[in-house]
Amino acid sequence: MSNNIQMDPPDDSDMMSFGEPLHVNISRASTRFESIQRAHSRQAASPEIAGAEEEAEAGEPGFNLTEWLRGRDKVSGPPFAKRFGLVFRDLSIYGTDVSNKHISTLVTPIWKLIKGVRNGWGVPEMLAAGISGNRRQLTHSFSGEVKEGEMLLVLGRPGSGCSTLLRVLGNRCKGYKHIDGKVSYGGLSPDEVQKHYRGEVAHNAEEDFHFPTLTVRQTLEFAIRCKTPSAQVLDDREKYRTDVLDMLLDMYGLRSCADTIVGNAFLRGVSGGERKRVSIAEQVAAGAAIEVWDGSTRGLDSSSALDYVRSLRIGADVLQKAVVASIYQASESIYKLFDKVMVIDEGRQLYFGSTADAIPYFESLGIEKPARQTSSDFLTGLTQLNERRVRKGYEQSAPTTAEEFERAWLASEQCQAMHDELEAFEGQIEQDGRSQELREFVNRTKMGTEKHRLRARSPYTTTFMFQLQLLAEREWQIFTGNLTQIIFKVIYNIAFALILGTAFIALPQTSAGIFQRGGALFTALLLSTLTSQSEIPKAVSGRLTIYKHHSLAMYHPAALSLAQTLVDFPFSAMQSMIFSIIFYFLVHLVRTAPHFFTFFLYLFMGSICLTAFFRLIGNISPNIDDLLISATKCAFCLVLDLDSYISLDSNIWHPALAFMSKTNGVILAV
Repeated sequence: MSNNIQMDPPDDSDMMSFGEPLHVNISRASTRFESIQRAHSRQAASPEIAGAEEEAEAGEPGFNLTEWLRGRDKVSGPPFAKRFGLVFRDLSIYGTDVSNKHISTLVTPIWKLIKGVRNGWGVPEMLAAGISGNRRQLTHSFSGEVKEGEMLLVLGRPGSGCSTLLRVLGNRCKGYKHIDGKVSYGGLSPDEVQKHYRGEVAHNAEEDFHFPTLTVRQTLEFAIRCKTPSAQVLDDREKYRTDVLDMLLDMYGLRSCADTIVGNAFLRGVSGGERKRVSIAEQVAAGAAIEVWDGSTRGLDSSSALDYVRSLRIGADVLQKAVVASIYQASESIYKLFDKVMVIDEGRQLYFGSTADAIPYFESLGIEKPARQTSSDFLTGLTQLNERRVRKGYEQSAPTTAEEFERAWLASEQCQAMHDELEAFEGQIEQDGRSQELREFVNRTKMGTEKHRLRARSPYTTTFMFQLQLLAEREWQIFTGNLTQIIFKVIYNIAFALILGTAFIALPQTSAGIFQRGGALFTALLLSTLTSQSEIPKAVSGRLTIYKHHSLAMYHPAALSLAQTLVDFPFSAMQSMIFSIIFYFLVHLVRTAPHFFTFFLYLFMGSICLTAFFRLIGNISPNIDDLLISATKCAFCLVLDLDSYISLDSNIWHPALAFMSKTNGVILAV
């Protein structure tokens, strides 16, 4: 899909340097948002701001949409905007030192098991350190703040600690041994956000994870429906969904590819730049107030990367989001779109402040910026001997290492000004009561009736039954979106039914054919077992997308499992019916309706049970390698255990094995 989206001619203010063409128009996106925002805000406006709304409709020059939205936020809260800033102070992150990692031996799995028990049950830290290795400090006392509507660019060479910082700022702290310092999300602690407001902070890795067979429209529509506010905020929820979807398609230049599948590395769909914008639009639809993007421009050309950052700028300007992003080799056009920049190297903070003041600050330290070098390349190459240029007269005083740059920063006036601004912002958050304001806003937007209402501290916006309905629709769209797989499975069942049916064709209706009939029934169930293993790749392929949706609090995992089972019923019934019709009559089993439908029912239920079983194996396996090993062994045990079904009540089997046999879905079907 081409990235050349037809847009209106840009203004001079929208043109960027380096000759990069304009695909995403920020001013046009802002205008589109204002029209949708005004339409859905009118119905809930309070008497205090009614006069301002009348001025807006009359086109009065004194009307300020931003101030009007903030005033309305105090009354009923708009469906889009939240006042939600990010503060981090003296943030030091510790991980495991892997520099002296040893080769795995016989006792390595035992240590891993003890480590797993420690993570689950809380073994003391001293014992944990002995199990996991030495502790290593990854970052050293990072501090900074990102207000709502601001964008922070984190610059650093690979291995400097950018990803570590962004994971912690995105509230993804699992895997680190210890974290010192403070992180605050609009006055809320990371633990409270994780438990009750998980969807308000979004962390995005450099890869884009979507269901490849869904179209752009289906992907965004699902996110919107999962996060649509309750009727207490909106009178017409369906119109809201339609308007927001149209707005996102227009704002992020996705109108031309709305009905194209998203695709992935194996399935052709939209382009890489369009897929990035789909991820951003999905975050907007999910309503995350703080977005953290880690190296998301990798693999994009300069034009697509600029489109991507312009899309982030739209979210910050229009929706007042706090955006943190790390970008490698950012062009000057991209650099100028950010409000603040943070420079780190070797886990040490070298600078935090305005993008416009970064170059003058380092020039004051004696570092010279080449005329043709971009600002981001200059800032990331400060500590590199072959890239750094020292001004005349500063050969002895200019810092050269990360430690020296850190000491210079801590002693600078800019650092003191940053701390003063940080303290002032924290005081403003406490004075405004933003944490309580956010709690009230989130509770007000939760969907439900008086009888079936979400818990006040639930991180989800919609009820469980509504999530189940949405997920069932989405699973059906995913299933029907891959017609090749459906056709292959139908042909597979027809072919195997013909092959197995002809192997047992026209069995005699006497006692001489009893043994052959048992073999035929066993073979039919064996095929059902093998066919159910098709769930193995599906359980792994969509896992990262499900993790992303879980972090955005879009739906409960139990609702997803139930929806997948519901969608399995019609297709499994179709497969079982096709196989049963061909196989049953070729084998010449009892040709009466009760006998035929009994055979079909047991085959169908066995397929459903085994599909759920292999899906369970897939969900608990950490990776595809362990999944294949576990699934193969489990399938072998299920089939091997069939030998014991005749002796379930005898004394030759251990009680534990007898219990396992009674829970074997294949045996129950036999």
